[in-house]
Amino acid sequence: MDKNKKTLGTVVVMVLVIVGSWLLLKGGKPAPDTSPIRIGVSMPLSGEAASYGEAGRAGLELALKEINDAGGIKGRMVELVYEDDKCDSTGVSVFQKLISVDKVTAIIGPVCSAAAGPAIPIARAANIPVLLVGASAPGLTGGDDSIFNSYPTDTFQGRFSAEYIYNTLGKRKVAVMYVQNDWGQGLQKVFNERFTELGGTVVMNEGVAQDATDVKSVAAKIQAAKPDLIYMPAYPALAAIATQQFRDLGMTTPVFGGDALIAKEFLTSPAAEGVMFVTGAVGSPEDFKSKVEALNGRDTVINIVTPLGYDALKMLTQVIAQKGTDSKDIIAGLKALDYKAGVSFPDISFDSSGDLKVATYDVKIVKNAQAVTVPQ
Repeated sequence: MDKNKKTLGTVVVMVLVIVGSWLLLKGGKPAPDTSPIRIGVSMPLSGEAASYGEAGRAGLELALKEINDAGGIKGRMVELVYEDDKCDSTGVSVFQKLISVDKVTAIIGPVCSAAAGPAIPIARAANIPVLLVGASAPGLTGGDDSIFNSYPTDTFQGRFSAEYIYNTLGKRKVAVMYVQNDWGQGLQKVFNERFTELGGTVVMNEGVAQDATDVKSVAAKIQAAKPDLIYMPAYPALAAIATQQFRDLGMTTPVFGGDALIAKEFLTSPAAEGVMFVTGAVGSPEDFKSKVEALNGRDTVINIVTPLGYDALKMLTQVIAQKGTDSKDIIAGLKALDYKAGVSFPDISFDSSGDLKVATYDVKIVKNAQAVTVPQ
């Protein structure tokens, strides 16, 4: 061996000794992962229900600030990846991007069942945890999988509406006009079954396309059927058109809708005055609203999606802090969750189908473009 080769060998040995000593001092552990934890958000940021997305984003941003200001999750910051599902089947491409391109750890949303219904199979196939924040059509959850709902399912809402209309409002003949999507079809089915069980009569039952701009023919059928009340599970734009066309025909029949009517886009429509609808009894205390406004501005839309979004991120990050970022572990953590720090609901846990164990509702009436709670 010549002198140069011997010198090179000595240098290599010394480098190995130094690296080995450093690894021993460090316990042989790799450097901790400090990359951000990415969580996808699927909400309508444009279109007929953009106020849902604005409201949900406001709650999410407050939760995000609190989490990251406290050090994130074991030193890793949380990053939210927002995508616009438009409250329709665009949810499919949103989920595909969040899962395949953005490689998110979990997804919060959608708010709308019309976006959730076609998108959820993509998440199921990838075993990605999804925490719905308003999408509530029957059948979105169910079974031993990765889908959870932080808002009461419409199986309960449809029954509650039927019982309230029959028992509290005393109506016996109802015409049903519903939006033809997962949410509207699910609600009308449950409602019709329960209302007729109680002894009521559904004098007309007709679906209307979500993007319909003229329902005069349906309104005329309703008028001819002479119902005591119109049950109308419709999305905001359709509901605004329908109620205006009811009034144009001179109809004074009371209208009762579903929780989609909490949207600003409906509440501010002139014909919405006096319309009643049901929503989950979601909490939103004044101190919470003040924090949301302080961060996002006083003109920020705040509705039931705001505390739902806030709690969803808080719950997910609590589970990730306890279980890690593996999807199977997150799913197991959500199944075992007993969250008692909720703003939307004081105690949140899921049944074997991924739905809330407890469901309670409020009845609202539109007064001066505001949703006012009706005492029960």
